[in-house]
Order: sequence, then C-alpha cells, then structure tokens
Amino acid sequence: MYLYFAAVRSFNFDAQVKYVPLLRSLPNHTAIYHKWPRKALRKTLPDYISAAVVVTQTVYANETSDDNTNNSNSDLSLVGPPIHVQVGDTLSVVLKNSLQTSGLSIHWHGFEMTNALEYDGVVGVTQCPISPHTQFRYEFEVEETPGSYWWHTHSGTLGVHAINAIHGP
Repeated sequence: MYLYFAAVRSFNFDAQVKYVPLLRSLPNHTAIYHKWPRKALRKTLPDYISAAVVVTQTVYANETSDDNTNNSNSDLSLVGPPIHVQVGDTLSVVLKNSLQTSGLSIHWHGFEMTNALEYDGVVGVTQCPISPHTQFRYEFEVEETPGSYWWHTHSGTLGVHAINAIHGP
C-alpha cells in the first residue's frame, strides 16, 4: 500500500523580456511544429518576437531556494518550465515581474480554482496585473483530476498576445 502525504511545492519565477524565436518556441515533437503555419503563411510571421519569458530557480517540495542560479529556458522557449504536483499538494509560485513597463500574470489552464478564484490569473477578470518590479504569490491547493494542464503569462504588450491578428490576403 502506497501512502502519500501532501506537500507544498514551491517555485520562484522571474518574468523577463527576451527575444524568442517564434517557430522554434513550439515543442518540436508535436505536429503543430511541423505543420503550422503553412509555408505560404510563414513569410508573414516574424522570426523573433519580444516576449515575457519565465526564468526559474530550482525549488523542491517543502523547500525554498535562496540561491540566485538561473535555471532558465536555455533555448528561450515560449513554453514555461514544467510543474509537477499531485492531488492534495499546495502549489506556491512566486512570480517576480522584471518587465520594465508591462504588468502581467500567470493563467492556469484547466484548473477550476475552487476556493481560489483570485489566483486564476486572468488580468481584468480575476486579477489585477502584477506591476513592474513587484512580485505576487500564487498559492492554492491542487484539487484537479490527475492529467496534463498548462500555464502561461498574460501580458498585453508582449509575446503571442501582441502579434495575434487577423491577416488579409
């Protein structure tokens, strides 16, 4: 019989502005990497975009890290670092906004945020943006069905949100 004791899983994230290669930012083992966008449309997309990239410090269950080693996304990916938790764990993420002029947040896709809606991270709906040069702690109990979920930053002026548009012929 396996007994599991819930843990506090803590992470320190630092959002910084980086120039990110747009197509290389997609996971290369996925179909979307090889098929999107069609070759005819690729010429209208920028090779690089200015994005809010999350840089992390390694933190383990029930511990925090005070060292300043950047275990950053060395390939400058738009995809943030993975977070592994189990049902019943408390997820604690401190997001430091190192952007110069833009507020941001983290939005947690698939999490219902029962009893923790204020941590959903939708700027203007459930949360005010985290001002530049400040930080915010997301802390909630993980109650979701086991599976894969994802998260990303919300920023109105950087990243994918800034280049979303409808392009004509």
